[in-house]
Amino acid sequence: MTSMRTETNTATPQPAGRVAQALEIYRSIAACNECMAHSNDAHALAAALMLPCYQAGFRRIVRALTPAEANALESVLRRIRHTEPAFQERASSMETAPP
Repeated sequence: MTSMRTETNTATPQPAGRVAQALEIYRSIAACNECMAHSNDAHALAAALMLPCYQAGFRRIVRALTPAEANALESVLRRIRHTEPAFQERASSMETAPP
């Protein structure tokens, strides 16, 4: 019996990977917000420049999620927001960002 290998497209995350990638980007957005809130140096400037890119990437991934993936992501984000109070402020800034 011959086994067939299929190549995966690394540019498009697999379904389970999309949730993990969205969480990674969410954390990057939170880190940017934290940096901008607490410093006024080159790092804060870099964070301000990267923030729109991260937000656009997050929205792009969220739009591609299946309903089950969206539920899983929302569940994890809800837990993060309840366990880490600093994320509550960051999350509200993300939710008010234009699409």
